[in-house]
Amino acid sequence: MKEYKKEINKLTDTLDDLKFDSKIFIFGIGTGEYIEELKKLICVENKVVIFEPNKAIYEKYNPNIADNIKLLLFDEIQVKKILNSSIYFENIDNIYFYAFGDYSKVYKKEYDCMIEYLDWALISASAHISLAKRFKKIFAQNMIANIKILNECTPIDHYKFANLNVPAIIVSGGPSLDQNIKDMLQYKEKVKKCFIIAGNRTVGALMKNDIMPDMIVSIDPVDANYDMMKDYLDLKVPLVFYEYSNRYLVKNYKGDKIYIPLLFSQTIEELNQLKGVYSGGSVAHTCIDIANMIGCSPILLVGQDLAYTYEKHHADCAFYDYDKTLNYQSQIKVKDINGEQVNTSLSLENYKKSLEQYIDMYKDKERIKFINCSYGAEIKGAPHQELKKIFQRNIFDNIKTKCIPNKAINIDSKETINNILDYLDACLEKAEQGQELCEIIIEENNDKSLVEVDAQDIDLQRILYILDIIKDFENAPNSKYLGGYFILFVFEMKEKIFLIYAKDYEKQTSDLQHQIRKFKIYFEKMKEMLAEVKKVMQETVQEFYE
Repeated sequence: MKEYKKEINKLTDTLDDLKFDSKIFIFGIGTGEYIEELKKLICVENKVVIFEPNKAIYEKYNPNIADNIKLLLFDEIQVKKILNSSIYFENIDNIYFYAFGDYSKVYKKEYDCMIEYLDWALISASAHISLAKRFKKIFAQNMIANIKILNECTPIDHYKFANLNVPAIIVSGGPSLDQNIKDMLQYKEKVKKCFIIAGNRTVGALMKNDIMPDMIVSIDPVDANYDMMKDYLDLKVPLVFYEYSNRYLVKNYKGDKIYIPLLFSQTIEELNQLKGVYSGGSVAHTCIDIANMIGCSPILLVGQDLAYTYEKHHADCAFYDYDKTLNYQSQIKVKDINGEQVNTSLSLENYKKSLEQYIDMYKDKERIKFINCSYGAEIKGAPHQELKKIFQRNIFDNIKTKCIPNKAINIDSKETINNILDYLDACLEKAEQGQELCEIIIEENNDKSLVEVDAQDIDLQRILYILDIIKDFENAPNSKYLGGYFILFVFEMKEKIFLIYAKDYEKQTSDLQHQIRKFKIYFEKMKEMLAEVKKVMQETVQEFYE
């Protein structure tokens, strides 16, 4: 009994700094004695999910323990789904996990599974913050500039099943690519029968070996990707891009262009019907899904090491001066194709997991097969085979089809940009209204409890209007145009301005003056952010449209 009480104290200590909107995931309900202590710690906005791996124990309880406390029988698919849908960039710092008692040891398999999915969800959510911090400005610049190109492009889904059962080679720049290219040169006639998809990093390596890709995919936003391609802008090979791809490459590339919708299909009515492709963090994920979409099989992965094979971060043939500025530090080890340990980074491990997750979706599909021809990390679902041995097989009978352009997009780029800028002005006006209301309430200095005031109270009505402004702004589809600026703004507001501990929730949210000062800061920061975005977009318009 003493040890059980000690365990309950460890749980409550873990939740000592619980925030008002935190989500709590607990592994194991045990005897359920900690529930009453848990209820004392949480507020109405908290959500608690308890995963119980023992069916007999689970069936002793009502799954709906309280309005915001749910008990679920552990199921791998459900755990994965709940964690992925519950953890996102806004609440990444407000996630709590606790394995009760000795559950982590008794149910080690289920526990390890849950930790893996929890880590995966947290890493995926944190990636949004990381990308926003690094690329918020360049994302906005690329998006505005690339609108001008859309009418010159073919939507990617136009090519669905255009190369059914044609082998595809996805060319990545990992250390194995040097050997993979040697094999490709040895079987050049077989290579010509494959549909070759390259990222901008590997185009030069292919061209220097007289291997012509069938498609080039560029999704990275930075100017280094233009530099990688600057000697190959005249290729008669279609370039695939999306809204945030480097604007100078998209503008200056002379060949046909293929558009992957990510943002505009959600915001521009004329593009709503367009289909996008899978995005798993690296250009390779996009290339693989394109190969799948156009019907290719098997999909052969070359240079897809996802590790520092041979203690290198890239193949010699795919190394650029730009790489000297980056930190390719080894952080962890993973299993390689031979079952040995190989160095890698956390980001490469994340790419590996997202690729394995993608491949797993097609494990029961007979049409599509994935083969890892690289010599780096093991990729579950893509068994390793030597590329030269694959070329010796009789799988190259189907004739590949070139990508014939179909410029089906027809939008008014200047009108679209004006609509975006008008939206920014409308948001600025609303932020100004919200700030003025806050200043009026602060100046009047009425000391009120929002819980006790009449429904018609003028200050309550003002607060409700302020909340509507915030809700409309944070949920409007057009706010997606703000990209990384929006993500960082919302994240920082929740983490810094609206940080309320669960134990203080009722007191602070009912205090009129306390709340209104928070809202005033929100609108001031909102105006600053919108003004910066507007300036960046207007400068891009001047560069690319005037």
